[in-house]
Amino acid sequence: MNIKEYIDSGIIERCLLGLATPEQEAELQYLREIYPALRMEAEAVELRLETMVFAEAVKPPPAIKARVMEEIRERYNQEPYNGGNYTNHHHARHNDYIPFNPGWKRKITVSIWWRCAFIAMCVITMAPAASTWYLYKQVNRLQDAIIHYNYPAPPAAR
Repeated sequence: MNIKEYIDSGIIERCLLGLATPEQEAELQYLREIYPALRMEAEAVELRLETMVFAEAVKPPPAIKARVMEEIRERYNQEPYNGGNYTNHHHARHNDYIPFNPGWKRKITVSIWWRCAFIAMCVITMAPAASTWYLYKQVNRLQDAIIHYNYPAPPAAR
């Protein structure tokens, strides 16, 4: 296989842009694992596309940014948005992009009644299972005893 022709065909760009068929994407993934040159070229194309996208990116209007930040604050009970002047050193870079890292502050709470119902369901489920196992063992012992009494062991050879 000629890797240079494969790269020049544009298949890498089509796959990265989502324009290739699933078969072509699978083929590229397979070939990337086999040929290091193809892997390096795919990574270079990814970097070029990313650089191009960020270079041509349009910043959101300040009003939309303020609304989004207010919605985040309301939804996650964070400190109010102060126009990009963050006191937190994690966001001290610049305000070109909207920092969206609210974190997971939700807690799942379950009513005590649901907990009791869950425990009751476990007990209701386990009780028949345990009794079934116990009765199964008893029936096996009873069958062994019946077989033993109906067919006694032959006398020992002397």
